[in-house]
Amino acid sequence: MLWMQNEVVSLVKNTMESNNISKELSSRGYTILQGSNVSNPEWASTLKTISSEMSDFYQSWQDLPSDKFLSDGGHYRYRRYSVFNYLNDKLEILPHEAHYQSTYRNNMNGGIYRDYEPFKQSTIDNPALKSIIAFVADQISFNNEKQWRIQAHQFRIEANTAEAGKPTPEGIHRDGADFILIMLLGRDNISGGTSHIYDENKNLQFEGKLCNRGDAVLIDDRTVWHGVSEIHPLDKNKPGYRDVLVLTFHDEVLV
Repeated sequence: MLWMQNEVVSLVKNTMESNNISKELSSRGYTILQGSNVSNPEWASTLKTISSEMSDFYQSWQDLPSDKFLSDGGHYRYRRYSVFNYLNDKLEILPHEAHYQSTYRNNMNGGIYRDYEPFKQSTIDNPALKSIIAFVADQISFNNEKQWRIQAHQFRIEANTAEAGKPTPEGIHRDGADFILIMLLGRDNISGGTSHIYDENKNLQFEGKLCNRGDAVLIDDRTVWHGVSEIHPLDKNKPGYRDVLVLTFHDEVLV
């Protein structure tokens, strides 16, 4: 289940009473998706249809290369990165490119081209990826958008006694996308990892932990800010980790 802090339970409760995902996005800039919760049956149904593929899909998180571009000198992040085009229910992998963010968007690691290893072909070919992307595209195309450029990130954040894991080392931020899906694939032996969503003026709107595979937040990056707290190992004798799939959707206007 999704865990909520007491001070924002009322906000979260109001969010989950509606299963109209597009309405939530357009009215408050975010929606919470839980695979096992009847408040969003469309998401639960999507996950159910790909349940047999999810195990293989998740296996690729066990082989993510270390992120060599952390300016804080950290060794807590592992990732892969690929870019896709989605049009007319067709998902196309685009030529590999380095990931770039301006220093305005990312004052910690922005301003340079970061060349990460791409998704494995088996991950790209897994039906789970297209199903997740198709579901999100359907929910966010309420202005009749036709084509989406999708920057896809596989992340593992690791924590041990020597180093805390930082899911968002840049702090509260926006990514410069139209919409963002942050989906949990796994978490083990950790405390922390609390997701925060803020309004335009950085007033806290949601606070909670994604706990089960398939729990996710879908946000309108143009209207809200987001961040995630550090993680720490519960059992100090072994590392802990948090695995997520992050998909940033950028409207590609057809001319």
